[in-house]
Amino acid sequence: MTDSVPTFTEEEIAGIREGINGVKRPLPARAYYDNDHYQFEVEHILKKNWLCVGRWDQVENPGDYFTVGMFGESVVIVRDKKNELHALFNVCQHRWSQVVEDGAGNLNLFVCPYHRWTYNLDGTLRGVSVQPMPELDKKTCSMPKLLVEIWQGFIFVNFDTSAKPLAPQLETVSDLLEKHGVSEYRLRTVMDYQTAWNWKFSFETGYEAYHHAGIHNDRFNHVEPAAGATPIDGSFGEICGAYQVPFAEDIPIEETRPFGLPPSWPEDAPKEIDTFVAVYPGLIMYVNSYQVTWVQIRAWEGVDSNAGTTRQSVAPWALDSPDAEHGLAFLNEFTVEVQKEDSHACKMLQKGVRSKSNQGGVIHTLEPQLNHYHNWYLDQMEKARND
Repeated sequence: MTDSVPTFTEEEIAGIREGINGVKRPLPARAYYDNDHYQFEVEHILKKNWLCVGRWDQVENPGDYFTVGMFGESVVIVRDKKNELHALFNVCQHRWSQVVEDGAGNLNLFVCPYHRWTYNLDGTLRGVSVQPMPELDKKTCSMPKLLVEIWQGFIFVNFDTSAKPLAPQLETVSDLLEKHGVSEYRLRTVMDYQTAWNWKFSFETGYEAYHHAGIHNDRFNHVEPAAGATPIDGSFGEICGAYQVPFAEDIPIEETRPFGLPPSWPEDAPKEIDTFVAVYPGLIMYVNSYQVTWVQIRAWEGVDSNAGTTRQSVAPWALDSPDAEHGLAFLNEFTVEVQKEDSHACKMLQKGVRSKSNQGGVIHTLEPQLNHYHNWYLDQMEKARND
């Protein structure tokens, strides 16, 4: 244990673990605005867990790559010529130049622009320009790697090279995505934006439907009522959980299917049920038979300012349907407007969380999954304290 480890009071811990007078409490407000607390999160929570950075079809073919900035580092996600995926620190081991320009593309190999040292797509040093160095052990000059794993089409990386594999930790929610074939969904809509709030507010907003009756009341509380949201039994694992929100009974069935019916579904199939799946600490999604909308929490910059990404991947059958153009336009417009409302809510949260009159907060009975997340968070803090 070190002095830099943030501490919660016994009352704060009890409020999360057991509740006070039958009411569960959220994390203390300072966990959302204190910079020292955030710096501890970076090293002991965010860098110790699996973080989503994209989707499989961003690196579908050998040579495909994209970069992502993470905690002051540029990371290259690349598929090599053997069809294997790699996550590489984007820095030359000669004189520290960034090897690849930020962005995306397709390359046969990586060439450092400073002295033209070349690297294979797996990060191993291929050659030294102008004049060879026989005394140099190329094995010591590879671009360093992060752990990388694909789950249900989502690409995750982990800065902790001793981390446990991801997929076994997500078995309780895998079936919820597999039944729709989410691993084959293709990326179509990308919204990148700068946040003015703590990263946990983005995650928590997606992890409960109670706010449907608040910030989204005019848009779709009548379609997906907050009171209809229910946690899915058996879905809550060590680092994940899920809940469902059925459509209201009086909503016309055609309004729930902008692409029509999946080819394998009967004509009398029931309405869609949106399933919300969370992977801790920073991936939240809602998924159904024709799309998955996912918020990729990019908590790389600071305690109350980070990059945000909301993306949409669509089922292949929907992209091939006669209603594809209409469906994509509907999804894009809907996603943009919902994100605007969520962004406004998160900005207001960040403004209010610093108030001296903050009494600690309450977890409503319609958002119990937040308590599972907060308990996981306490476990992470405890683990860091004991390491």
